[in-house]
Amino acid sequence: MLRGIALLFLLGWAAAATYQVSGETLYEARAPLGAFRGVNPTLEGQVVFEPTKGFLQGRVCLDLSAWDSKEPLRDRHTREMFQVDRYPRACLNIQGFDPGQSLVQGTLSLHGVERKVAVPVRYTLEQGGQTLRFEAEFELLLSDYGLKAPSFMGMRVQDRVVVRVKGQGVAR
Repeated sequence: MLRGIALLFLLGWAAAATYQVSGETLYEARAPLGAFRGVNPTLEGQVVFEPTKGFLQGRVCLDLSAWDSKEPLRDRHTREMFQVDRYPRACLNIQGFDPGQSLVQGTLSLHGVERKVAVPVRYTLEQGGQTLRFEAEFELLLSDYGLKAPSFMGMRVQDRVVVRVKGQGVAR
């Protein structure tokens, strides 16, 4: 009997897969003269995922010096805002997944501040579970992380920024 229970436990754990994650993050910000965006292709990390059980754990990080808005001065202001010499990365420590609402739960560490987050995500498993593709979109308040929005010629970027993440994980 105990062997049977142990085998079921191990089979359940075996269904979980470890994924090496990569992707990109896009921000969209607004200022009095319009909206602008930047992209960062450095998303990387590792997660263990078993969607039917709602099991998700891992860590994904982003190099904050790699933002590209196609405007060098804006990118310099972004790096200054993040203080990349002191806080070079933003990381999401993933602690769970709510399959009913498709929410990734975790702690976002940004600019030396850690905050609990629940991020809606869309995902697909492809090639028999060997590839995980995902997309997420959420709003972030810069002030929640002690960040002062950049300004240029007296016009300040709004505190609320839309963040979009797109990536994939490859089973290891």
